[in-house]
Amino acid sequence: MNRNSLVFVSILSVLAGVNACSSAQPVKTQNYARLNDHRTFEFEFPVVWKGIESALKNYKITDRDPSEVDPLEMQKLDQRSLETDWVYGQSRDKYHEYAVNGSPRKKYLQTRIKYAISANRVIGGVDVTVRPTEEVEKLKADGSSAGWESVDEPDSSRPNELLDKINLAILSAAP
Repeated sequence: MNRNSLVFVSILSVLAGVNACSSAQPVKTQNYARLNDHRTFEFEFPVVWKGIESALKNYKITDRDPSEVDPLEMQKLDQRSLETDWVYGQSRDKYHEYAVNGSPRKKYLQTRIKYAISANRVIGGVDVTVRPTEEVEKLKADGSSAGWESVDEPDSSRPNELLDKINLAILSAAP
């Protein structure tokens, strides 16, 4: 190998090493069974919507369609939806792997999720669907933040948990 080739290969190696050190660590996902993101509640539309509103009382709602509904008009509605602002927490299934003294470790990442919830009248009740949009905090090799990154497969336990909260709210308020 001549001197110019050796210098070129050395420069490429250094650049590749610098690039690897400055980029975020790869996000890994723990594989769990997929849970349902929708459920049909066997109640009238106003009861189900009141349960949705009650279950989300501690969430900031960014959009509601329709925005205002007269209680008498609620009986006539066939569908309604809302969206939340970001809800922050720790991921249950997305992590980075690293090693300490040769022993493997996992660091579960910070996460933020927005929920889009729709309620549609169907035969026998109201079908409620919870669609999450999830982002995880990327980490650099030193553990500092490298911003947020969208994930392809949101954690399915979160919408399922929200459906359980809606169910409890409906049951506790149902006549």
